[in-house]
Amino acid sequence: MCSRLKWVVLGLLAFVAGQPERCEGVLPRLRIGLRQHCPEVAFSGPAGVTMQPLRGGEVIGWLPPGETWIVRLADGGLLLADASSGTTAVPKEGVRLLPPEGGTVTIRGVQKHWDKRTDRDYRGTIEILRHTGGLTVVNLVEVETYLRGVVPSEMPASYPLAALQAQAVAARGQGLAKAGRHQAEGFDLCADQHCQVYGGATSETLRSDQAVATTSGEVMVYEGRLADTLYSATCGGHTANNEDYWTDAPPLPYLRGQPDFEPGDKVNYSFPLTEARLSDYLKYAPAVNCNQPAYSEGEKIRWWSVARREEVERSLRAEVSDFGALLDVRVGDRAASGVVRRLDVIGTRRLAKVHGGPAIRRALGDLNSASFAIQAFRDKDGTPVAFAIWGAGWGHQVGMCQVGAAGLAGRGWEYRQVLSKYYPGCQLERRY
Repeated sequence: MCSRLKWVVLGLLAFVAGQPERCEGVLPRLRIGLRQHCPEVAFSGPAGVTMQPLRGGEVIGWLPPGETWIVRLADGGLLLADASSGTTAVPKEGVRLLPPEGGTVTIRGVQKHWDKRTDRDYRGTIEILRHTGGLTVVNLVEVETYLRGVVPSEMPASYPLAALQAQAVAARGQGLAKAGRHQAEGFDLCADQHCQVYGGATSETLRSDQAVATTSGEVMVYEGRLADTLYSATCGGHTANNEDYWTDAPPLPYLRGQPDFEPGDKVNYSFPLTEARLSDYLKYAPAVNCNQPAYSEGEKIRWWSVARREEVERSLRAEVSDFGALLDVRVGDRAASGVVRRLDVIGTRRLAKVHGGPAIRRALGDLNSASFAIQAFRDKDGTPVAFAIWGAGWGHQVGMCQVGAAGLAGRGWEYRQVLSKYYPGCQLERRY
């Protein structure tokens, strides 16, 4: 067996700490799923990595700095291999990886992060465990450390500090409120948009770290309960009621759609708008909080596309059952904010109805938002040949508008004011 794989125990315990027990005064810890269904996982550590079994605190091995090793499935167990192809068996349930204090573990092949870096560093503990026929990689990390990797992944660190602080509070609430949603998969939260984008230590910046530190432990609460502090990139000029986008959700009193401008601002729109007035609003962006070229591309506040009938038919059929040949697509029901709650698909066989923002966006080819208008262009026989779609905003538009928060911060608002605007009726509370 290659000498690199011989276990080294002496000298390790001086800087290796076992997993702490949860107790009063200890920050909440989260289990973040980084990779799933993997046949193998490659890892390294800039300052080395200590290996332990998942059960028990004994030290079973040491990975020297700069070396990359691989855990892979083999014959019902797990094998550990180094760059020279030497192998040894490790506990079949999996292994725990611990960096020295203040250090990180590098996991290779992490996908789905916006910066496209697939080799990412993580603080805290890493577990590589067997789950549903493959390997799952989980990062055990204190919530404040988790936020250091979330805030700059969800909001550019170049935004004003007050916006980053508001983002830290909102993301903290989301992490605590949603913890456990992936429990059946072996972790609390995923690392992508389904939960929150988490880039680990690779994403950390000094500015976003400052935003996390200066709001440590702070969350928004409503009537004493943790609020669901949802946020999205750009509302386009008006946020949405939560039940208008997720039509099967109960309405939450602090997630109410409201204009993203202030009473004294010169914005010539008063919601709700007539359909003709709304069509105009969706084409031309007024001077709202999120209309900020310094913080966001113009295509995120107003966007448009033209698609051939065949393309629209194809995307519609992926979401609804057979409606025959497509005759028209119309907005069936719209909320006061402009969000489409129901889309009517008119075909030669039947009328199909698509409900709710997520399904509507998918049905029309993954639209940027559910605030849009649609128009058919027809041939001389009245048959649609193409559809034009134009809309406002980017994301679900519920809760805090991130670019709007940057716009308000740029006007001198501090983060408590920003949070109060987007989560009306909530109070800021320090939970730990």
